[in-house]
Amino acid sequence: MYRGHSHKRWVFFKIWFGIIFVAAISLILMLLWNSLLPLLFGLKEIDYLQAVGLLILSKILFSGIGMRHSHPYSRHEAWHRKFDKKDIDESINDTPKE
Repeated sequence: MYRGHSHKRWVFFKIWFGIIFVAAISLILMLLWNSLLPLLFGLKEIDYLQAVGLLILSKILFSGIGMRHSHPYSRHEAWHRKFDKKDIDESINDTPKE
């Protein structure tokens, strides 16, 4: 019984932490945008909801919609398997020498 109650509290904490984190990052984004970009590039100032939208758009464009490393063979691991140090050493030794 106690374990289930603790799990619910943990989920509740994670949800609230996520909401507070997104709100804080959106506020920082809005403040930075409004203090820098209108002066540097002549762009319009944005409000808080536009900053939230910009944050969500950049999340989708730069890291995708899904969870990170949801697949056991992520791109990073595939890169390291493709260019393993042993394979590179073998390919160097296979080249004909003059």
